[in-house]
Amino acid sequence: MSKKKLIKLSILILILIIGWGIVWSWFITRTVRKNNSNKSMKNQHAIVKNIIATETRNEKKYWEFYAKSGEYNSENNSVQLNDVIGNFYDDKEQVAVSFTSNKGTYDEKSKKVILNGNNLIVGRDGSQLYADELIWQGQGQDILANGNVQYIQNNKIVTKSKKAVFNSTLTNFKIIGNAIVKLYADDDAKKKYTQF
Repeated sequence: MSKKKLIKLSILILILIIGWGIVWSWFITRTVRKNNSNKSMKNQHAIVKNIIATETRNEKKYWEFYAKSGEYNSENNSVQLNDVIGNFYDDKEQVAVSFTSNKGTYDEKSKKVILNGNNLIVGRDGSQLYADELIWQGQGQDILANGNVQYIQNNKIVTKSKKAVFNSTLTNFKIIGNAIVKLYADDDAKKKYTQF
């Protein structure tokens, strides 16, 4: 065999060995690469300050909120919120209710907003709803109130209950569990009953 053929054969063998090594190492590390990339993508956290979020569909605003701080968790697609204020809108894009809360959670998949801790929702007509937990599930959906629910409507109706269900504008409601309802003719009588 000539020297040229021997060099070409050696180079070809070397290229085949290197190529086989690259392919072999790619197959061996494929599972490790896949596991590492999935782990890092599955559970990402981000701490954010001064969050402003708005949800719109078909160019209509459904809700918006501002939170002083929050933490995003990609594993369950939710945002934990601190010191939250915001608005929910009706189908005419007018503010239906406004809210404030110490803490809240927004779930990206279900589009559900859960408020926990010192919650207050105020309706367009001035009605006020206080509860330990408030759940808003979307425009046109009922607002669920749980724990120490207190509701004042038009300064004439005062209710207290364990749970309640309200329409999205706080104009219709159903109270559930150890309910007390008082009707008043003036603000002085109402103040004797309520302790806010």
